[in-house]
Amino acid sequence: MSRKPSNEEYNKIRRNIVKKLYSSKCFQKGHLLFERLQSGTPGHLLGFIREVLDDLMKEGLVLYYGRTKHGDAYQLNINELDKIEKIIFEN
Repeated sequence: MSRKPSNEEYNKIRRNIVKKLYSSKCFQKGHLLFERLQSGTPGHLLGFIREVLDDLMKEGLVLYYGRTKHGDAYQLNINELDKIEKIIFEN
């Protein structure tokens, strides 16, 4: 039985992903592995990370960096910095 995350949970995951990438300076050359994006997320929300990440990529805020020998890596789109900072620093 699959459930959808509540809006509050969805926004929490979304903000968490963007915040991790931002604090690690994952713009043009930096990147984070998918496993690193999962860390710190409560267990019951782990299943939704891929879905939220896909939505962020469709919006153009997160880019797929590529496949490394350790797994899939992601980075922020520097051209969308104002939208990214709005997500991080909103109340």
